Amino acid sequence: MEMLARVASMYYLDDMTQDQIAKQLGLSRPKVWRLLRQAKETGVVEITVNLPASLAMPVETELTSRFGLSGAILVADQHDESAIRAQVGRAAAGLVDRLLPDGGTLAIGMGRNAKAVSQQADGLRPRPCTVVSGIGGSAQVGEGLNSTDIATRFADALGGKAEGIYAPAYAESADVRNAFLTHADIGRTIAHARGADLAIVGVGDAADDSLVVGLGCIAAKDMARMRKDGAVGDILGGFFNVRGEPVAVWIENRVVGLTREDLRKIPAVIAAVSEEAKSVAVLGALNSGLVHTLVTSVGVARRVLELADRPR
Repeated sequence: MEMLARVASMYYLDDMTQDQIAKQLGLSRPKVWRLLRQAKETGVVEITVNLPASLAMPVETELTSRFGLSGAILVADQHDESAIRAQVGRAAAGLVDRLLPDGGTLAIGMGRNAKAVSQQADGLRPRPCTVVSGIGGSAQVGEGLNSTDIATRFADALGGKAEGIYAPAYAESADVRNAFLTHADIGRTIAHARGADLAIVGVGDAADDSLVVGLGCIAAKDMARMRKDGAVGDILGGFFNVRGEPVAVWIENRVVGLTREDLRKIPAVIAAVSEEAKSVAVLGALNSGLVHTLVTSVGVARRVLELADRPR
């Protein structure tokens, strides 16, 4: 990490070329290039592109008007998806800073975008608060993508306390899921999540390489079945079609966490999305009425509006 920071500082702060850095440190130029790339991938370097309001505001206004949102925040497009995710996380974290009251409760989803929001929370104003998991997890999840891990990181940044759901995101059946919900600790945590002041969620897609398939939560054949029924994405395990209508309730009934109706009762639901490949899923999410504020890139926003204008 020290070498990453040193090379990044020489390149980005001292305006040295890669050749100059290689000669000074006794490295090859390809090695310097790899270190610079690794510095971005690990978060040692974060590149921010400030988006002119003249570019973002018209799209934000159209999104808000078209889908009845409380607001939309757009960040600049970049070639590096991880850089976009970091900017989306920073913008969503700023919303949390403004909307989460002292003594309030924040419900949190799972996945890369929810994690990115928590990673940008270190500079927020400390306050007494509770950060609660909105869904169970998976033992196969790495890199802190489980809702409980994200809630803990958020609570540490804000100086609050965390409550996790120590159960699978998807139970084997509806009966098993109901058994989990009767457990005192799990039931109490979900009850706290239902009473949250705001929620941060990601939007999943219905692809075979989606996170839930990769984790073994949903079999690829079941995902294919849901797509055949029109599924385009999910929020907290509840799938919907492009019109935002529920799809595959048989899967949703296995989710250990907040239900669709629970989410509707939370005053402010913020969806953070960085991947343009999820544009159709985002359209379905906005049509569902579950999202109050969307934080994404200009490219995703424009793509969503293009899709919304197409015939069904």
